[in-house]
Order: sequence, then C-alpha cells, then structure tokens
Amino acid sequence: MSRPTTRLALNALIALLATCVVHAADLQGNADKGKELFTANGCTACHSVTSQDAAKLGPLLVGVVGRKAGTTKSLLGPTENLTKYGVIWSAQTLNEFLANPDAKAPGTPMAGMIVDAQQRADVIAYLSTLK
Repeated sequence: MSRPTTRLALNALIALLATCVVHAADLQGNADKGKELFTANGCTACHSVTSQDAAKLGPLLVGVVGRKAGTTKSLLGPTENLTKYGVIWSAQTLNEFLANPDAKAPGTPMAGMIVDAQQRADVIAYLSTLK
C-alpha cells in the first residue's frame, strides 16, 4: 500500500472510531443496570462506592463525575500517566477511558475495560449517582 493510501485508510479508521465514541457517549444509561454490571464485573474489588469504605486499591468513586483524574487517593495511588491525563471526569471522558484505560493512561493498573458501549453508558449512569 502506498503512503497516501495508508494515510487515507488510517484517517478513515480514526473517523470510524471517533464516530463510535461519539455514538456511545450519546447512549442513555440505566443506573440500575450499571450498578449490576459494576458489581458483576468485579469493580468493587478495587473501587469503593461509599465514603466509609475508602481503603481499596483503586480510587474512591463517590463524586467521580466532575473530579479531575488522578487526584483521589487509593492504596496504589494514581499513576503518573493518569495524573498527566488530567481530564475532568464526565460522561464523555469516562466513556473514552472505560473503553480502553491503558490507551488513555498507559500503565494504569486498571485491568478492566468495558467494550460494549451500552454497558459503558449504564456504568457511567451508575457512577453519576455516587455523590
């Protein structure tokens, strides 16, 4: 494949992936389903969802929406790349991160990713309730 053809194919792939991310961010999430998925996928092994239970490997998720990435204490602490990522967690930024955490913050100890866009929307709806 020639360079222009390779670039065209790469740009088409990028556009397709961007469209998928935008579409996923537009899905309506169901917080009840999200809570079930969060628990069933073992997220609670590393993440706390109550202020009283903040001593977990991953960060406390109470108030995650609206908080800057890499600013919450956990037993492992935030990675340098998560701190550098530094986004404010919103439905869109959580959607992008949960689709592939290592792509957004390489070296993050977060092992899980949520491939299915509707499941991500449901989990994000649930996380949005944690205040």
